[in-house]
Amino acid sequence: MKKSSLSVHSAMFTLVFGISLACAPICLAQNPSDTPAAKAPTATPTTAPAATPAAPTTTPTAAPAATPTTAPDMDSAEPQDQMAPPPNAPMNVPPEFKAPAPSTTWSADEKSALAVAQATAIVKSFPARYSAIPALEETMIIRSPQFQGQDQKVQLLATKSGDAKVIMPGITLTRLNDQVYVEMDGRPKYAQIKQAGTAVKALGEVMGGKLPLPTLILLGGDSADVAAAMTLGQNPDMFPSGFRAGVDGKPDQILMIDPQGTEVVAFIDPKTGLLASIDMSLTNPQFPPGLRLPMSVTFERKVYDAGLPTPIAFDPAGRKMTDTLDSLDQPFDVGDAAPDFILQTLDGGKVTLADLKGKVVVLDFWATWCKPCMMALPLLDTFAKWANESGKPIAVYGVNVMEKVDKQVPNAREKMVGDFWKGKAFSFPTLIDFDEQVGKDYKLTGIPFTVVITPNGKIAAIHMGFDEKSVENLKKDVEAALATKG
Repeated sequence: MKKSSLSVHSAMFTLVFGISLACAPICLAQNPSDTPAAKAPTATPTTAPAATPAAPTTTPTAAPAATPTTAPDMDSAEPQDQMAPPPNAPMNVPPEFKAPAPSTTWSADEKSALAVAQATAIVKSFPARYSAIPALEETMIIRSPQFQGQDQKVQLLATKSGDAKVIMPGITLTRLNDQVYVEMDGRPKYAQIKQAGTAVKALGEVMGGKLPLPTLILLGGDSADVAAAMTLGQNPDMFPSGFRAGVDGKPDQILMIDPQGTEVVAFIDPKTGLLASIDMSLTNPQFPPGLRLPMSVTFERKVYDAGLPTPIAFDPAGRKMTDTLDSLDQPFDVGDAAPDFILQTLDGGKVTLADLKGKVVVLDFWATWCKPCMMALPLLDTFAKWANESGKPIAVYGVNVMEKVDKQVPNAREKMVGDFWKGKAFSFPTLIDFDEQVGKDYKLTGIPFTVVITPNGKIAAIHMGFDEKSVENLKKDVEAALATKG
């Protein structure tokens, strides 16, 4: 059974942790009005190997008119020309990303063989300590300079029986018995998938990877997962490298290091023996010299001996049920009425869905900063040329969305989008969603987002993210849409 779609999985990581998954073929949608204005210098994530979170880069002091609202999720496509830095340009690394590795402050005694043995013994004890917990409520708070002062929070409810609920921005996961329920904010449906095993393994199987939740990982009771838990599920190669005893009731500390130089200091609650917090200093060979990405995780939890005060439950609340995440990820079902729209062309004209009745309409939502869009648009151009040559009633449009421009500059967006589009010389036109209303109506959670609409205004197909087979898929979609009568 196919479980996790890439957009759901990458949404989970990026919305919660600001971690950009390597090879994610979709840029996550954000409302530009919800994004703080660019400051100089500002750290924004770029793509790094999947084993570690993304390395920060710095925004130029004079930000371009169109500042990305979301960090691009792929590094294999060329970005917009005016946004590309000069080749081999030196990186201006902010001071907060130049902190020395934590181990440089640890004494020789704290990193001695005896200290390593003490740290190893504590690390090995974690699975037994956590798996013995009857029930807990926890809030995980993640801080990093790349979040620009906005803490990320995740709530966890879990019981020894394997029931669990994870509440994070945009997504809620509930595990009851052998059923996993997945809810996405703004979706009038939910996914219900049967999956046996511990809560962490069941949720991981459904979501397509180990969840970045240290406590849930440790509750699984698998000693092989302890190292991964220390880096939000990302790095299984950490090894104990030091021990520092707490003084006057302060937490003991464990130093862990991986072969690439990432370091973690885990603080142990002296009362419970559980993790109180984790300080991470992440790096890898692809980072510029001296650059380290700091991140801290603090756990605020309550442990219960007689079960949770309010049992974990799931309420479908009249929503439609689906058994795949791909279906949940899509905002509409085939046959739903496509939202009408009025959009402006580059020359100031207007296009509405009502005007296109009788034609199969293909809309592709894109932005200049979105690298997967840059990979998808040339394929859409190939499809558009085929559609034109076929002589069939097919209308193909790009729809520019989520651009952040200086509203004080007259016609800034028209000029930026127009210059970009003319430079690419695509054979199909693009429209501009100036107030982002059409994007809201089509419930965008990421781009590229392509929708096929029947001649009678019904949803025929939806494609989310970049797909190298998009030309063939769209040909099949429009042929099927042309054959519909409803």
